[in-house]
Amino acid sequence: MAMIGIRVAALGLALTALCPSPQACAFGLRLGPFYLPLLGGRLHHDRHDVRTPAEALHSEAAPVDVAQNRAPDLLYPILAWPSFAEDIFRPTTNYFSWPFSYQSIFDQAFAKYPAERVADLCPRRIGKGNADLRIGREIAPTAAQRPLLQKLGTALAQANGYLIKSCPAEIPALPVERLQLMDSQIDAMIMALEIVRGPLQKFEQSLSDSQRARFSSRVPSEDATPACAKKPEPDNWPGPILKQALPLASGQQAALNDLERALARAASDLDADCPDGMPRMPSARLQAIEARLDFTWAAVQTIQVAVAQFQKQLSDQQRARFNALEFAATP
Repeated sequence: MAMIGIRVAALGLALTALCPSPQACAFGLRLGPFYLPLLGGRLHHDRHDVRTPAEALHSEAAPVDVAQNRAPDLLYPILAWPSFAEDIFRPTTNYFSWPFSYQSIFDQAFAKYPAERVADLCPRRIGKGNADLRIGREIAPTAAQRPLLQKLGTALAQANGYLIKSCPAEIPALPVERLQLMDSQIDAMIMALEIVRGPLQKFEQSLSDSQRARFSSRVPSEDATPACAKKPEPDNWPGPILKQALPLASGQQAALNDLERALARAASDLDADCPDGMPRMPSARLQAIEARLDFTWAAVQTIQVAVAQFQKQLSDQQRARFNALEFAATP
């Protein structure tokens, strides 16, 4: 409980620095699967990626291909933020192009990252953008709606800045430590979405029926198979590699079997939460992304615990060999 209190206090201080007014900070804190409203309410368990916001954020992100999962966006979530903004404000399909597959979790946990590459992953500046101007052109806000639209633009900049401040100085060398970092970075992504959620909902509530129709995206109605449903099983099974690299004693084989079952469960559970379609309104799409992040967090937790439990069964020499293995190619 003491660590939870410290974590809440640290996040609160960071958000205070980013938020100029209480109205712009009407959101809560999420610690793992728990959500803590900042402006009242009780602790509860919550289950639930001029220019467009996506264009503005793409212009500030590092020059890496997020869409192909070649960037460590679970370790540096600012790299995934453009795809989230695009899905929220300008989706091009009727399903989410989710950047955090099981394979991306596995690859980012076990790939090798040169130090000189890591130094350039996090943007140095907060994207300015002018999403309020674009939205204003689309819906022609009234005088009463303009301040709400302005707060939405401010919230997007604050969310972008929060993720930049969340960039780690380095990528940990050990897989378990990387998975722990992913855990906290998923929290950061949830926090960034919560910064935007309140202003977005208030702006949507102020719209007339005709404005809501223009603000809602024209999501294609034809059926499509979400990318996350195409291949739920993992591509990288570590079993054969581990058996060759660190000859296992008979008792350790059972631990390896447990590891493989846990990895398969994480992949299956993550891909089972595949959205059938995309909500019409941006605020509903934002909430759907948060729900997907919850399942991603659960998958990361499953893999983290499984790897830690397996390593406990290894000798010091075997553990050193395990940490030196490269299961995934460097992006």
